[in-house]
Amino acid sequence: MIDEQTVLSRITGISVVQLRVWVSQEWVRPARSGATMVYNEADIARIQLLHLLGNQLGVGNEAIPIILSLIDQVHDLRGQMQIISRVVESQPDDVRAEILQRLRERP
Repeated sequence: MIDEQTVLSRITGISVVQLRVWVSQEWVRPARSGATMVYNEADIARIQLLHLLGNQLGVGNEAIPIILSLIDQVHDLRGQMQIISRVVESQPDDVRAEILQRLRERP
């Protein structure tokens, strides 16, 4: 786990105040260890995205929750597709062939 100071040293251009605002807005959700917030690599990636969107691309604060929601939805759907893919792969050849055929026929 990564502490706040390490986050700030790894991502230049953000302040402790900005990081804490993102946490208070729940745009980043670090775990807690006692009174200390600890971040994981997914949190770091999200902080880098927030920095890029807001500080470098000028995306407004009103748009950021929408973007984050869409990204979260895509991430969840990707996970669901991986599960579906594993289930399909575990099926006998004839069942997999039928599934693929039906997918090709869809409008």
